[in-house]
Amino acid sequence: MNRLPGWDKQSYGYHGDDGHSFCSSGQGQAYGPTFTTGDIIGCGINLVNGSCFYTKNGHHLGVAFQDLPPKLFPTVGLQTPGEIIDANFGQEPFVYDIEGEMRELRRKTQNVVSNLSWPRKHGDQQTVLQKMVSSYLVHHGYSQTAETFARCTGQEISEELASMRNRQLIQKLV
Repeated sequence: MNRLPGWDKQSYGYHGDDGHSFCSSGQGQAYGPTFTTGDIIGCGINLVNGSCFYTKNGHHLGVAFQDLPPKLFPTVGLQTPGEIIDANFGQEPFVYDIEGEMRELRRKTQNVVSNLSWPRKHGDQQTVLQKMVSSYLVHHGYSQTAETFARCTGQEISEELASMRNRQLIQKLV
């Protein structure tokens, strides 16, 4: 109980006394400004790309860690007897604009998706999407839905309906 976050294996921390970030080591890396009493420090985890960032008084300090493991537990380290903290896990508005951060991440993701080019060898976008949906329906044995979808889109089903119905019955039995 006398070690700060980031010093031990698979722990991460941002320390106020020197502004360093620590990752599984007592040797820190220069990261951000120091902080003290009255400062509001935030920690954000991006579950999409496995990164962690910190904020100080509402200002984003940049990515501190990448390639984080899937299971993490919030930890705060205190060194001086009588120190106290207030923890906000979302029960009150954050000082940092996390909603704005999420909007920006969504916008970037949408731009990446909209700028993807479709390989012409598979056909136009609409046909590719219809084949994907049809393949899913057939694979999971949704025979009636697959038949209706095929009829509406003018596609042919590549598998016998009896085989799909049998698969659906087997899934129900399991």
